Amino acid sequence: MLEYIWLSFSAWFMGFFPLFEIYLAIPGAMAMGLDMGSAVVWASLGNFLAIPIIVFFYDQLSKVKRINKYFDKLSHSRFSHNIRKGSFMFVLIATPIVGAWAVAVLGKLFGMERGKLFFSSAISITLYGVLLGVLTEFGINTFF
Repeated sequence: MLEYIWLSFSAWFMGFFPLFEIYLAIPGAMAMGLDMGSAVVWASLGNFLAIPIIVFFYDQLSKVKRINKYFDKLSHSRFSHNIRKGSFMFVLIATPIVGAWAVAVLGKLFGMERGKLFFSSAISITLYGVLLGVLTEFGINTFF
């Protein structure tokens, strides 16, 4: 039981940590011995948790003058207008590519509704996590 708790925490932490995110968390947790379902659930949960944290602490982050200047410049770019129009699809596609931390900042920066950001990123992380888990399981069974 303690081994499962440790492996689950490791998967959760790797999913939460920006350098690992879900890309390495699921294969890493499965390589350590966690089953596919648990690896996907815990890594996805850790990866998703970064989004509410960034959304809730965005105001504190934007109080830093240098960061706020960059955010202001980015929010008034031509690129931001295109993202605002298709924000749900942007988050759905961009979350696995640029990561949950970056998507949370961009979603908040471009004025995306909190619920829409949470919902679209949760769908994206879940779908990508399941796909990554299945591909990892297939690779492990094929080569080992």
